[in-house]
Amino acid sequence: MAKSATERAPAVAGKKASKPVNPIINLYLIAYNWASFAGWSYVLIQTVRTLVATGGDYTKVYDIVGDQLVWVQTAAVLEILHSLFGLVKSPVGTTAMQVASRLLLVWGICTLFPLPEVRHYWGFTTMTIAWCITECIRYAYYALNLVNMGPSFLVWCRYTFFFILYPVGAGSEAIEIYQALPFAHTIHPGYYYFLVAMLCIYPPGFFVMYTHMIGQRKRYLGPAKAKKSE
Repeated sequence: MAKSATERAPAVAGKKASKPVNPIINLYLIAYNWASFAGWSYVLIQTVRTLVATGGDYTKVYDIVGDQLVWVQTAAVLEILHSLFGLVKSPVGTTAMQVASRLLLVWGICTLFPLPEVRHYWGFTTMTIAWCITECIRYAYYALNLVNMGPSFLVWCRYTFFFILYPVGAGSEAIEIYQALPFAHTIHPGYYYFLVAMLCIYPPGFFVMYTHMIGQRKRYLGPAKAKKSE
């Protein structure tokens, strides 16, 4: 979902509150976050270039960035291991669910259904853009925090852009799942009902994540925070 959707909650590698055990772990987390930032930046740039080159033809986007999107998102499985082995203080269960929701989209929808109705639908493009912007901000934020650098503009972006990115990301994910429903029976009848259940989970799940981020925004950008920084 967006966190999935768009963004997973701050339960990821490089969380500011995390204190790596030693400099080697710290260096690894910095490298991981910057590598992830580079991967998502590449996908975003290629997506924008494709749209510009084709005059906004979103049906061409998957053919250009589909494979890269799958692998850059799959690499986030490492974040579950980071949490599991204590490299960061993120809850293992929360991190696993957030990563799994994204993997469902890239593997269980876009890869499993190589159909124009799924891959070439506009929902894939809007989902990709929302994910990319969210993750570029998130990974840069975590990487810089690991070296005690937290630019105020990046903090503002992280806790403001979600107002648009969350609805766009989560909505696009739900649309992509919906587009796959007519073909889910070809995989297994049970998979169809699983996807239906996922669609039913999206509204309450989105509400929880969205209100959580609003609370986080008040925490990091609210009056109390501003007074404290003066």
